[in-house]
Amino acid sequence: MKQSLRGPALYTAVRDYIKQYILENDLKPGDPLPPEGQLVEDLGVGRSSVREAVKSLQSVGIVDVRQGDGLYVRELNFDPMLEAFIFGMKFDPNTLVELLQIRTWLEVSVIGDAVGHLTAEDLTRLEAVLKEWEERVRDGEEYSDLDESFHQIIYGVLDNQTLMNLFSAFWIAFTNLENEITHDADPESVLQFHHSILDAIRSGDPDRTRKQLLQHFDHIKKRIDQYVGTF
Repeated sequence: MKQSLRGPALYTAVRDYIKQYILENDLKPGDPLPPEGQLVEDLGVGRSSVREAVKSLQSVGIVDVRQGDGLYVRELNFDPMLEAFIFGMKFDPNTLVELLQIRTWLEVSVIGDAVGHLTAEDLTRLEAVLKEWEERVRDGEEYSDLDESFHQIIYGVLDNQTLMNLFSAFWIAFTNLENEITHDADPESVLQFHHSILDAIRSGDPDRTRKQLLQHFDHIKKRIDQYVGTF
């Protein structure tokens, strides 16, 4: 049904219409949205108003604009928040300290549940990550992707994609300043912290695992404090 949208609320109304369309039609990530021309006709608004609304929804990660192919629903993501994280850390380095604190709170809070869900196969995967990590340290190669994989395996067993997306946003934000934060890190010490975490996980003791995890984050915090102290 054609709608007539006028006045200062036009831009917001077009945005709301598109979001409501997604919900009412139970669209999933990757599903197509009505083309721009159809939205113009259905809403009785100018093409520029539709384009502005679409750009806004694209910027917050709701709509995916594929040039020459139309509009699609985008998978839930934290890209807008990630952009704010990265800018915030450069604008105010103390943001980095606060983000680490949030990450610490989250991981320490859920590690007990993760320990209870990790299987023998998961432990084997963690061991394989550490083995490759050892080889890279020995050869003087970069290993940050293995660090991320280690944590992903642990928390992936909780089957909470939103949590994983949030951790991924934290990870990308931190690695954006990787050279500044890790230039004085001892690769052997970092690796040993993860060996200790795995040993605690194998014991099945959540409290012991939390303690090892906190020691790991305390080590990171000391390096971040040194980095922030240079400003």
